[in-house]
Amino acid sequence: MSMESDRLRYYVEKRMQTIMIGALSRFEENFGHLWGHFLDEEEPLTAEQLAFADDWERTRNQILNQGNSQIRNAKEDFDKWGEGSIKQRYSYKFPVAPEDSKSCSRNCQCNNSKKN
Repeated sequence: MSMESDRLRYYVEKRMQTIMIGALSRFEENFGHLWGHFLDEEEPLTAEQLAFADDWERTRNQILNQGNSQIRNAKEDFDKWGEGSIKQRYSYKFPVAPEDSKSCSRNCQCNNSKKN
C-alpha cells in the first residue's frame, strides 16, 4: 500500500476506536452510579451495584469485541481494494516551454520568446 493508503487506514482505525471508547465513556458518565463507578475503591458495593457491575462489564466487553471485529473487517476491506482503488483527487500538469525559439508564442514568458 502507498503511504496515503496507510495513513488513511490508520486514521480510520483510530476514529473507529474513538467511537467505541467515547460511547463507553458516555455510558459510564451517565449510568456509572448504578454500579458504583464513582465510589472510592474502599467503599463496598451493594448487591444491586454488584449485579449492575457484572452486567456492565459483560456489555462493555461485547461492545469492544464487536468494535474490534469491525476494525478488522475495515482493514480487510482496505487490503481487498488494493493500491489502485485509492486515487489522488487533484492533479496539475505544469506546461513545459518548448526548446526551440520558433515554437514560443508572443505571450510566452520563457527566454526563447524574448530572442524573437
